[in-house]
Amino acid sequence: MSLSGSLQIGRSALLSSQAALQVAGDNMANAATPGFHRRTVHMSPTHGNTSVAGHMIGQGVQITAIRREIDTALQMRFRNSVSAEHANVMQQRFLTALESIQNELTDNDLSTLMSTFFNNFSELANNPNDAAMRGVAIQQGQTLADRLASLRGEYGKVHDEISRSLDVAITQADDLLDRIAMLNGQIANAEVGNHEAAALRDQRDMLLDELSQFMDFSVIEQSNGSVDVLVGSTPVVLGNVSRGVELRNEQINGQHQRSLRVKADGTLININSGTIGGLLKQQQSTVGPAIDTLDELAAQLIFQVNRLHSQGQSKTEITSATGTYSVANPDAALNSDAAKLPFQVENGSFFIHVTHGETGVRTAHEIMVNGSMSLDDVVGQINTVVGVPHVTAAVTPASDGSTLQLTAEDSFSISFSDDTSGALAVLGINTFFTGQSAATIDVNQTLKDDPSMLAAGGGHVPGSNETALGIAKLQDASIQELGGKNLREYWQSAVSDLGVKLSAANGAVESSRLVRENLDAQVQAVSGVSLDEESINLLMFQRQFQAAARYISVIDETMQILINL
Repeated sequence: MSLSGSLQIGRSALLSSQAALQVAGDNMANAATPGFHRRTVHMSPTHGNTSVAGHMIGQGVQITAIRREIDTALQMRFRNSVSAEHANVMQQRFLTALESIQNELTDNDLSTLMSTFFNNFSELANNPNDAAMRGVAIQQGQTLADRLASLRGEYGKVHDEISRSLDVAITQADDLLDRIAMLNGQIANAEVGNHEAAALRDQRDMLLDELSQFMDFSVIEQSNGSVDVLVGSTPVVLGNVSRGVELRNEQINGQHQRSLRVKADGTLININSGTIGGLLKQQQSTVGPAIDTLDELAAQLIFQVNRLHSQGQSKTEITSATGTYSVANPDAALNSDAAKLPFQVENGSFFIHVTHGETGVRTAHEIMVNGSMSLDDVVGQINTVVGVPHVTAAVTPASDGSTLQLTAEDSFSISFSDDTSGALAVLGINTFFTGQSAATIDVNQTLKDDPSMLAAGGGHVPGSNETALGIAKLQDASIQELGGKNLREYWQSAVSDLGVKLSAANGAVESSRLVRENLDAQVQAVSGVSLDEESINLLMFQRQFQAAARYISVIDETMQILINL
């Protein structure tokens, strides 16, 4: 080997150790930089050997690669854990909000107000002619209605908060996809020639980590250094093109629903975790069902109380009654969608009683009703088929359809009994409540204006407490539409289910946090910078540099000696 070859060996050692020192310094400088992956220098002997005295001697050292230290499988597991944690946090957040709104186990919770309402009717049954007790029963009904409406309003606010959070989260996720696609293009251009664009890759990994907070996804790296991002099997980023995500409002089976779609072609995508997945789940599986449960409770409270009240008799005679529920189409069957009535009519009948005010003579007239009859048919039954004397039935226009109106002639009054069809309650004749859900429930304005119109009696017996007693017993009556539970059991079951879900959510948040922290520690062990390790590398490469410099100095002295000879 010539002395010039020896100088080349020293030169390769100097350059390699100098590069290694720079890498170690860069690692130390970025020890606290978020998203930074430590670099490592990989060296190998220079290709080729030189023969000296029949022996083969190497030609120095070369740097084969400077790589980011990263475990892609571990990184994907970490991102999945981030997605799971954020989904669990969303579940915990909104379950806690619902529990706070319910405010059970207090003196003003819904269970207590329902008990108080029915207990007031029980007290009214003890003295049905007490005007003060009638007023208290009506007032307590109003308090209960207000509480239901307030709960429904608060549930609605939570639902709206989820919608707003979804809009923000999807906008942020869509922006991240755009930035990932842009970095894909930059990385593909920078890595022409088989050089790793470490800084750009770090930026992209940070964006992917941030994206995992919003959704679950998988990543496939291409040969040019770009990555494809897929949700399930649907790509949302292909190379340097973001296909985007958006939330679309749709009408499905007559119901308003929101679905997550690929912006580019409208493909439906299912996100199961992350903030977006958690919000969608809470909207569809927590808040939505909670609203439905509350509305169903209110609807059955309204209908069951009205069904009894509509057949009862008040202290004041009824000379005219107008239904509180409108029929959208008076020609349509009462149980059809076209009628748009909140409750269903059963096959049966009800009695209209006509009383002469002066003589007290009362006649009873049975009106046959079924769900296939229209409002016009009911009017025809009363006016023509049965021909109830001294009473006129009419279809009266309303703002959202038509209502049934019954009017007695002068000196006559009307009352009702034995309604096996529920038609009186369905059409809103002589009812206690109005509305059809927790959002619309209220006490009939007629009762609020005149408490004597409250129906406490039955059977046309003076001083009767039949209706008040029947309403009081509703507290413990099983209701088929509520799965055989009574009103209070149905509500308390919903409250208990929510409590169980919240307890499970609290545990899920804690366990997912521990998993995420553990995986984060593993990622840092692979990709993080250890100042102690880098200090050792720094000393090693410094010594290598010093040794190479000394080696070159020795070769230089040797060459000087040869030249002088």
